[in-house]
Amino acid sequence: MFWQNVNFEDRLKNTRLLWLCYLAAMLVWTVFFGDIAHVKMLVNQSWMSSHREVFKWISDNMMYGFYAFFIGMLIWGYKSQDKQLRIIGWGYLLAQAIGSIFIVRVLKVMLGHARPDHLVQATNGVLDAWAGPSLSSAYNSFPSGHTCDYLTSCLFLAICLPKVWMRVLVILLAVFNGALRVMLAKHFPLDVMGGVLIAGLTALGVWRYWVLPRLNENQLLKN
Repeated sequence: MFWQNVNFEDRLKNTRLLWLCYLAAMLVWTVFFGDIAHVKMLVNQSWMSSHREVFKWISDNMMYGFYAFFIGMLIWGYKSQDKQLRIIGWGYLLAQAIGSIFIVRVLKVMLGHARPDHLVQATNGVLDAWAGPSLSSAYNSFPSGHTCDYLTSCLFLAICLPKVWMRVLVILLAVFNGALRVMLAKHFPLDVMGGVLIAGLTALGVWRYWVLPRLNENQLLKN
C-alpha cells in the first residue's frame, strides 16, 4: 500500500521543500502587493465578482473532504488493525489541534488584525488596523485559519502520496485556497503567509517528531 514499506524521510524532505516554496511566494506577495488597494483590485475583478459565491463555497467547504479522509483513515486503521494508519490519523488530528485550533485561535484573538472587507467598510480602504485583543470576527484576520487548516491537511496528504507530481498538485490546491482567501477579501497576503508558516511548522514538526518515530518503531516490531 502507498503508506507501507516506504521511505517517509524522503517524502518529508520533498514536501518540506514544496512548503518552503509556498512560504517564499507568500513572502514576495506580502512585501510587494500586501496592501488594501491590491486586495480591493482583486475583489473587483469581473471574473471574481461573477463567481464569488462559487469561490466562497469552495473555500469554506473543501476542508471537509480532508477531515473525512483522515478520520476515515483512522477508523479503518482500527478496523483493519493497521497501526500505521492509526499513527498517521492521530498525527493529523494532533497537528490540526496544535496549529489550526490552538495557535491560530490564540493569535487571532490576541493580535486583533482587521479583515480587508471590514477595513473597506470602516475606513474606505485607507488604513490597515491592528486593534489588539479582540473577540470580534472582523478583527480576527491574522493568521488565516482556513489557510492553516487546508495546508496542514495538504501537507499530511502529500507525505502519504507516492509520486512527486501528486504532492505538487496537492500543495497547489492549498495555494489556490490561500489565494481565494485574499480574493474574497477575508485576509491580507500577510494573514495567509502566517497561516502557511504555522501549518508548515506544526504539520511537518508533528510528522518529524511524532509520526515518524512511531512508524519506525512499528516497522521494527514487525521485523
